[in-house]
Amino acid sequence: MDSTHHLTDSTTLPPAVERKVSLQQYNTFQFDYQAEFFAIVDNLETLKSLLGWARQQHLSVTMLGGGSNLLISADIPGLVIINRLKGCSAKEEKGNHLSLVVGAGENWHKIVEFTVQNNWFGIENLALIPGTAGAAPVQNIGAYGVEVKDSLARVQVLDRVSLDVYWINAHDCGFAYRDSHFKGQWKEKYFITAIELSLKKRADLMLSYGGLANQIDGEPSLQKVFQAVCQVRSSKLPDPNELANAGSFFKNPIVSVAQHSQLKESFPSLVSFPHGKEFKLAAGWLIDQAGWKGKVQQGVGVYEKQALVLINHQASKAESLLELEASIKASVFDLYGVELEREPVQLPGLSGKLNQEIPL
Repeated sequence: MDSTHHLTDSTTLPPAVERKVSLQQYNTFQFDYQAEFFAIVDNLETLKSLLGWARQQHLSVTMLGGGSNLLISADIPGLVIINRLKGCSAKEEKGNHLSLVVGAGENWHKIVEFTVQNNWFGIENLALIPGTAGAAPVQNIGAYGVEVKDSLARVQVLDRVSLDVYWINAHDCGFAYRDSHFKGQWKEKYFITAIELSLKKRADLMLSYGGLANQIDGEPSLQKVFQAVCQVRSSKLPDPNELANAGSFFKNPIVSVAQHSQLKESFPSLVSFPHGKEFKLAAGWLIDQAGWKGKVQQGVGVYEKQALVLINHQASKAESLLELEASIKASVFDLYGVELEREPVQLPGLSGKLNQEIPL
């Protein structure tokens, strides 16, 4: 789609669409930028009709969910759609498995809580991750040794061109560490409309990662794991409703065995984890050791309890956060020779092409 268009202020808009709406309440950094055109969508027919209208008007389309893994750095031209597609239905399958179909606009943590209440295993380690269910596959969200791909069966998508809706099997989605085809080659092809999780009625608990087992008293249970994850995340990560942030701002960098050995020799207390044939470094530790934890400048800063989280105290625009990011990356690279990579998606994109899905 081309973002060049000729709508005048007198042009009649579809009933769902508004002009020049602030996105401050739709991104958890609370940066105050505008959508040129704006709509909230809670059903597939409205979504299809809006995509058709946007195509007729030669408007780019950007879809947002909870705005929790997002860095908006300028006004967004074209049409911004807030994904509020809801629904949650469970179906028992043969043996130990059951299927849970979830609308892309559902709150992810509420879905995890729902599964635990029903004694269904699979996503309990992913509690309290902010955002919507539709965001989960895009980012392949993960925590405590579990990724959403481990329990994901299929992803329902809307083809942006044909407006057809169909399912894609999880193993075809190109999942990797905090990555998928939805974030790369499919970002201008599909909107995610629902996901299907394959959960278990009985399963072993994953307790080996991040000291989770140490947080549980007595015999581990599904409920205890869920509560422990919530407790640990709450103690380390600020609530976006109370302190504007987008969760972990940097990915944990992955390095070769050789580079890991060199770093471990120079920095014996280096925090790292095996990752296939490589090693994953704790980005928070690197940033903390570089002296950034608790620093505040120009209305933004680094969270005092977790250096992986950048926070917005009072800035209305993103410039100061981008400066802070650049300074942190430079100092970590100077100290360790390790390049940090941002986790939140920046909008508008640096290429200027805005036809992408960020259902977060």
